Amino acid sequence: MFISGELVVLIIVYCLSLLIIYGEITLNNSGLITFFVYIVLWPLITIVNKDFKVGRAVSYYQTFKRAFTTTFLFVSLLSITWILLDIQSVNRSFLVTLFVLLFLWMTIYRVFVHLALDRYRAFGGNIRYAAILGYDKLGFKLFDVLKKKAHYGIRCKGFYTESSEKRNVSYPLQGSISDFLESDLSQIDVIYVSEKVSKGLLKQTVDIADDLLIKVKLLPEFNKELVKSFNLRRFDDVPVVDVNDLPLDTFWNRLVKRTFDILFSLTVLIGVMSWLFPIIALLIKRSSKGPVLFKQSRNGLNNEPFYCHKFRTMELNNEADLKWAEKNDPRITKVGRFLRATSLDEFPQFINVLLGQMSIVGPRPHPINLNDTYRDQVQKYSIRHASKPGITGLAQAMGYRGEIQEFYQMSSRVRLDRFYLQNWTFWLDLKIIFLTIFSILQGQDKAY
Repeated sequence: MFISGELVVLIIVYCLSLLIIYGEITLNNSGLITFFVYIVLWPLITIVNKDFKVGRAVSYYQTFKRAFTTTFLFVSLLSITWILLDIQSVNRSFLVTLFVLLFLWMTIYRVFVHLALDRYRAFGGNIRYAAILGYDKLGFKLFDVLKKKAHYGIRCKGFYTESSEKRNVSYPLQGSISDFLESDLSQIDVIYVSEKVSKGLLKQTVDIADDLLIKVKLLPEFNKELVKSFNLRRFDDVPVVDVNDLPLDTFWNRLVKRTFDILFSLTVLIGVMSWLFPIIALLIKRSSKGPVLFKQSRNGLNNEPFYCHKFRTMELNNEADLKWAEKNDPRITKVGRFLRATSLDEFPQFINVLLGQMSIVGPRPHPINLNDTYRDQVQKYSIRHASKPGITGLAQAMGYRGEIQEFYQMSSRVRLDRFYLQNWTFWLDLKIIFLTIFSILQGQDKAY
């Protein structure tokens, strides 16, 4: 059903592209070959990638990312195949239209399927039944999650334990682990085992589950403050857990973010800066002597220095790298005050984004002397440089911008930057952009 539905989307997108470019849906011999390659290649990629398997705890962002990745791979292979077959009838306008519509509608379809499957599971379809061995806080937390998120489609039948913990009415204790393993397990699909269960009982559970083809999943206990994101890998027979991996450490997450950065910055530079830059440059030149752009060395990804671009908002002075702008700062020009209040002074940083030195969203880059001041004072300050700095960031969207007067202002910025890096998603970037635009339109007290 999943693949059939996607084939329908593929056909509709192809026909729609023909209508937009040619005004009619007609296929000559070369067009039929083109369409055949197009319609056969997609399901092959989908089946190899197992895209039709929508996991129970998979987020909508992961579905979006997987759809984006598959479409990107499909478009690349399709272009190469058409070139190798030397198909002359496919023009560039058709290709661009087809690929743009494919990215849009295939992503929408995938997310819709995910949503429909979640609703189906929430209403009792595609259910899996589970039991939890071990009566502790970790099992309780899992029980609460499965109960709260019915769309996972996992129903927990209760707890089993060998110890004598006090019963909690909120968490049904069904009996001992030994009794559970000796009972009829034909209605159990998954067994979750707390790591506090003895090794002997764990081995016995795995042996019985293997015979009955029941999945066993271990519930490890980690310090939640220490382990925000982790990956399990193996070196031969030695298991190794990466405890401080970040979402943007993965290639595909970086690809999604970089693609968005390029598209967004090009849109702003071509659609806005192409006509706004000359106007602002003229106003700056008329207001004071000096260059239009102010370039300041700041630390970027992995602490590498780069020149951050801004429209010059001050008279030329010797304190630009040493002293923050203050309220009613005499160095700020009249034009500069307007540029700062509207955040237009930051627009040249879209050039930094296009050059790959910055991102649209990320921790704001601080002057190097400010980094040197706070690096040893604020806990985990340097994690800000694990990602490209941004034109805006979560801290700025939440109101932490401008002059630093108190220690808590910097520590709060860093805390929000850490949260952003540890919980990054494409949707979080979009939310921060929206909040930034809203705060600019609303007016910001510290925009001076």
